[in-house]
Amino acid sequence: MSEPTDEHMASKNEIYFQEGQNVILVEMGRDDVTVSCTQGKITLWFGRQVSESIIRYVLFGISNVDSSISYELEIVCDFNKISKYESMGYTLISYAKSRGGYRAIFNLPFSKKIALAHFANSIFSQLKERDVRKTLHWSGSFDMVTLVYGELKKLDDWVIKRIEYKAVE
Repeated sequence: MSEPTDEHMASKNEIYFQEGQNVILVEMGRDDVTVSCTQGKITLWFGRQVSESIIRYVLFGISNVDSSISYELEIVCDFNKISKYESMGYTLISYAKSRGGYRAIFNLPFSKKIALAHFANSIFSQLKERDVRKTLHWSGSFDMVTLVYGELKKLDDWVIKRIEYKAVE
């Protein structure tokens, strides 16, 4: 038997992507940020030490792969602030009068860069108080997860943290 060549010595990451049809979750990231992907959602976790530039890189990197991703945001605010969010690229889904103002539900489309920039700023502001977790909705395949990994692995220390496979029946 011959010695395996570098071409045949696949890393854990390459093996995962070749076996994509058996994967149900891929978690990637580094110490200050984690991106968990399934076929229906992407969960983002940002630790309190992450920089605003890394938050922006992650959000815009994901948007570069799939701009059809969206994030649903619920805000209680004055009626006048609803149009402010719309001017930042958010799409109003519904609103209703509630205690404390108006309860407005927005869709933040990843196709609108101004909305993504505002989203990054709001995440960075929330980090002053606690770690932040956000759930994005998408219909991405594991080929798309491969592209997300390829886009984000440009960050220092970016690795695959965990992979979950479908149970064998």
